[in-house]
Amino acid sequence: MKRGGWSETLTGFLSSPANLTGLGLASLALLARLSGMIDAFWLLIVAGCYGLGWQIGRLAFARAPNRLDEGEARAGPVARTAAEREDIDESLNQIMRMVTENRGGMFDSALRRSIVELCARIRSLIERMEASAGFISVEDAYSAKRIALDYLPGLIDSFVAIPKDFAARKVLANGKTARELLDENLAVLQRKAAEMADDLAAQDARSFLNHAGFLRDKFGQPPSFIQASESKPEL
Repeated sequence: MKRGGWSETLTGFLSSPANLTGLGLASLALLARLSGMIDAFWLLIVAGCYGLGWQIGRLAFARAPNRLDEGEARAGPVARTAAEREDIDESLNQIMRMVTENRGGMFDSALRRSIVELCARIRSLIERMEASAGFISVEDAYSAKRIALDYLPGLIDSFVAIPKDFAARKVLANGKTARELLDENLAVLQRKAAEMADDLAAQDARSFLNHAGFLRDKFGQPPSFIQASESKPEL
């Protein structure tokens, strides 16, 4: 057992509701003994009161941890979402700082503009996903978060690790330099983000149409009734 284990166990037992309740009832029995209310078998009565109090305390507070666990379970998804959103914001902010500081001069003006626009689009997309009334596929939600947390940071980090002249001049694959491949991959992420934004907008539009149709069907006046009312002859 690790150091401090016994002391922690003892402290936990002494401060437990069961022990405190047992000590309380045992103290009442001792007071009754000192006041002369009980005489014979007083020691057994004190011990019995402690045991009874211990059982009462254990049963009375046994459900408290369960209630706490249920509360944590309900709050868990919210807490995880908040923590995940914080990670996303920090990841995108870190990319923005890297581009703004531009240490080593790796990012020209066109490249900075492209990365800034992509970060803004991803941030807006994730915010809209959280507020959307439409159906969001698990794949799209996962892809948006992975772009912010993994794909884009990994792409930028691997690019800045290359010497500037090498990235600009050396052909790596498909006849393209690292700089050109970065542009190509940023464009891929831009298209994916745009597709997800369009899908989300279409879902929200369908949700709006469904809601509007429901209200029209529920509260709208049938055209036949309107026509009958207008054509009703005067008496």
